[in-house]
Amino acid sequence: MENEIKDHAVKAYKTLKNPNLKFWHKVGEIGIEIGIIVFAVTLSIWVHDISDHNHEQKEVRAFLMGLKKDLSSDLAELQDDRVSYVRQGLAFNYIATSSPNFKLSMDSLKKHLNYLYNITTFVPNSARYEGFKSSGKLGNIEDDRLQNDISELYQGIVPAILVSTNSYIQRKQYLFEYFYKNLKRNKDGSYKMLEALSTDEAFNICSTLTYAPGIVDRYDYAIKKSKEIISEINAEYDLGDSEKSESPDFRKLKPVVKK
Repeated sequence: MENEIKDHAVKAYKTLKNPNLKFWHKVGEIGIEIGIIVFAVTLSIWVHDISDHNHEQKEVRAFLMGLKKDLSSDLAELQDDRVSYVRQGLAFNYIATSSPNFKLSMDSLKKHLNYLYNITTFVPNSARYEGFKSSGKLGNIEDDRLQNDISELYQGIVPAILVSTNSYIQRKQYLFEYFYKNLKRNKDGSYKMLEALSTDEAFNICSTLTYAPGIVDRYDYAIKKSKEIISEINAEYDLGDSEKSESPDFRKLKPVVKK
């Protein structure tokens, strides 16, 4: 292309310097050569832009296909974590029951013991998103809704989950410290859990751990948004319903709000 443009430029110059051609003839010939040059340059830019755009969209597709796998993996963790926080809410609401004459029952407590000790935190598969974002390529996603939903998930919803769960875990550390100092054993080696959890101090600590619904709501929002993004990616590339992941509705498990 460059050689052809150069040839037409040379031809226009020679026409201009040709003493045997009349003025208007020169103008016509030079105008033709300039028109050819302008057309060639415009065509070259257009072809180059199309090539760049196709390359960008190949990168976008590769990113979105990878992101879909990341989200599918994250969904499994989000759903498991959500169940954990529902169960923790139920456990601490039971222990911190403030009804008159209420006494903890070991039989009932056994259903909740595992959730007194566990720590649940979400670890998102965000490296792919962070890499694509840092390279300045998020803007190449042409579907504005999809682009906005992805940004909202990783820049708003996920950080909100991490802030709330980190705060919850910090409060739970007080319970671990309390157990370390006060939990005693029976002669058979089992722990006197009922005795340890029946004190006012244990009640006060557990009362700060009953408010799991806010965390569960954030998990629900993340699950909903992740599924929406997967559906939007499927629609973008006409992948069909067969590509949509089927998962149980863990939202049927509702935490008890302490009153």
